[in-house]
Amino acid sequence: MVDLIIKNGRVIDPLNGVDKICDVLVQDGKIKSISNFKDVECQKEIDATDCIVTPGLIDFHAHVYPLAEIGIPTEVTCFSSGITTIVDAGSTGCANYESYRGFINTSKVRIKCFLNMSSSGLTSSSSHENIDPQFFNSKKIKWLFDKYPNELLGLKIRFSKEIVDDLGIDPLIKTIELANEIDVPIVVHSTNAPISIDRLVSYLRPGDVLTHAYHGIGNSILDENGKVSSGVKDARARGVIFDVANARFHFAFKTARAALSEGFLPDVISTDLTTKSLYKKPQIFNMMFLLSKYLNMGLDLYEIISRCTSIPADLMGMKGVIGCLSEGACADITIIKCLEREVHFEDWDGDNLTGNRLLKTMLTVKDGQIVFQDIEL
Repeated sequence: MVDLIIKNGRVIDPLNGVDKICDVLVQDGKIKSISNFKDVECQKEIDATDCIVTPGLIDFHAHVYPLAEIGIPTEVTCFSSGITTIVDAGSTGCANYESYRGFINTSKVRIKCFLNMSSSGLTSSSSHENIDPQFFNSKKIKWLFDKYPNELLGLKIRFSKEIVDDLGIDPLIKTIELANEIDVPIVVHSTNAPISIDRLVSYLRPGDVLTHAYHGIGNSILDENGKVSSGVKDARARGVIFDVANARFHFAFKTARAALSEGFLPDVISTDLTTKSLYKKPQIFNMMFLLSKYLNMGLDLYEIISRCTSIPADLMGMKGVIGCLSEGACADITIIKCLEREVHFEDWDGDNLTGNRLLKTMLTVKDGQIVFQDIEL
């Protein structure tokens, strides 16, 4: 007897190239099989007719540190949005990361982290972090990566004019030098960068992440002709990752439409949710609202799902473990319904889009346990 069977849904599993109507079996917290089954004895059966069944979603960029002003309430936010794994993008630094570990290891949501180069991370929303390299505590950062290799994914730096001030390119260079020593990727916040985007991405290595890729403040990925710049295209060709991480002010329809028209899709779709944007329209609200925006902008649902499941799982070094429905993988599953209704999206600059499809979470399973279920399922 299996623990759970999800029947009759449109199963989308990009890692395994699956997009078909079938069933999903769960046993002992793992995926047992996906196929069309008859007369299976089970403890729990879910009928997903007219729904989409995907691996548990991965939000590759958000802020969940509970002692920071911007940290979102993790479990209630994630499970209701189909998220089973979330990556904290630099809320903590080396001075306070260990105080965060109790929260990480007791949360039912799977949490991994990028460590902020600023020792105190993003504890306050009223002042910027200090990214002067003379205050980088390289020794302690290395020690933390040695001690917690299964928790820490890489380094994070916000590289904007208002944060960099007169420090120039040095904070970015020192971050990359330290990342080379530890052998980890970096995530670079890129809005209103103090240098051209082509120069910025020229420093990035394969596997490094340029986040907020569709922003419209200052130097964006578009050149003076409104096209994706040659430097950005070259960076992608050599393996730099482009994550959209929308947030409140880090997405512009002008940038996104131009990029998509050239086929420059994001590698990763993430929220950058904080308390300033969670459940607030029109910019972000939650993960399902965000994915709905890209669906209404013309991205194929299969491509959207891959960018918040299999691709980020691979970047996290967890390919085949999460972000997929492979046999033996963690039984993290999301059931989604696509509603036909008018929905309005707007960016920080007032540009907008009216669509006709809205994605809604119907059920979330984490490690084989139902952690959210809509009353209508």
